[in-house]
Amino acid sequence: MPKARSRPVRPSEEGPHVERAYRNLKAGIVEGRYRPGAPLSEVSLAGEHGMSRTPIREGLARLWQEGYLERVLGHGYFVSRVTVQQIHDTFDVRRLLEGAAASRAAELANDDDVERLRRLAAVPIASHQDYRLAESANVQFHLAIAKCARNDLALELIERCLAQVDRFMLLGVSFGPFQQGATRAHLEIVDAIARHDPVTARTRMEEHLDCGSRLMKEALMRGHLAVSM
Repeated sequence: MPKARSRPVRPSEEGPHVERAYRNLKAGIVEGRYRPGAPLSEVSLAGEHGMSRTPIREGLARLWQEGYLERVLGHGYFVSRVTVQQIHDTFDVRRLLEGAAASRAAELANDDDVERLRRLAAVPIASHQDYRLAESANVQFHLAIAKCARNDLALELIERCLAQVDRFMLLGVSFGPFQQGATRAHLEIVDAIARHDPVTARTRMEEHLDCGSRLMKEALMRGHLAVSM
């Protein structure tokens, strides 16, 4: 007797729910509603977000693969803690991707691209309460560089790295040291892109990210992250 097959789930039934669960859970982690080390229960999350456990389970699995969660056999998922290694890994990947993106942008960017990059280069000096304005400006600039590279996969990966950095900031890092010199560093990258100088564009981007990595690690080591390991 042939084995009965279960009815396949059509994307229209579960796909949107899984994506919504993933995005809601990720936002909760990035924005600090789910703190590092906190356990995440499928049942509780399903009730909180008004959906079944299936999309919640899929969303948790996806976030675990991306490093936002840790999984302990028999105990479920926990929000990942921030470590020096995690900061290093994130900025190391950014260095590779964004250095290459800046280099490629220097080859491909047209006059309109350069004009837009110059408009986005400034990072406003904001108070601790308003640091989100400065962080948002910084993110928009880095994404604009990635878009100039004309590589959608690189853009997606860079967005993921920037979301991790945003999470680090929300755990209590003062954005002040990051604002100092950020506009100048951005303009140096734009100048190299405008000159169609890929080597200098890559170098300036790498130097900029190395500075960010160093400041972030120093903040963690000084205990300036709200929760660390």
